[in-house]
Amino acid sequence: MPMLQNPRHEAFCRALSEGKSADEAYCRAGYRPNRGNAARLKANESVIRRVAELQKRHAERAAVTVESIADQLDEDRQLAFSQGQASAAVSASLAKARLFGLLVDKSEVQTIQRKPLREPLQPGENTLMSIEEWTARFAPKPAEPQPAMKEEPDEPDDVGIDDEAIERAIEARRRARSTST
Repeated sequence: MPMLQNPRHEAFCRALSEGKSADEAYCRAGYRPNRGNAARLKANESVIRRVAELQKRHAERAAVTVESIADQLDEDRQLAFSQGQASAAVSASLAKARLFGLLVDKSEVQTIQRKPLREPLQPGENTLMSIEEWTARFAPKPAEPQPAMKEEPDEPDDVGIDDEAIERAIEARRRARSTST
């Protein structure tokens, strides 16, 4: 189907085929926002056909499959042989094998686990220990029992406040209140 005659309708179809909502596509096409008109235009038969055609084109362009890549690698391998470049041909063959999962790149990872030391090592002391040796030397020691807490006396502690001073302050406050009323 050729492009639509109305350029705004064509812009609307292109926006819909890109995945925009009808409202967004309607605004992008240059129309004022109107949900009802956007829905009506989207239901138009020529718009439906044009959107389907545009989506089909997008799908064809994006269609990259394992088979298409394998075909390209076969062509590259043949080109390398015709040019006399064996290493390029081997690279194409290896890439095709990886593509089909026949060849998997593996690497070995070694880790060294180091435990922190509480005390520094003495000169000449062996730094390699088994787990049992390390545990025996550096494992947390059992906690020592805490002495029992002494009971609090029933009377409040004397914090150094003079009882007479408190009484004088209370009396002064009473006098100040009685004179103000």
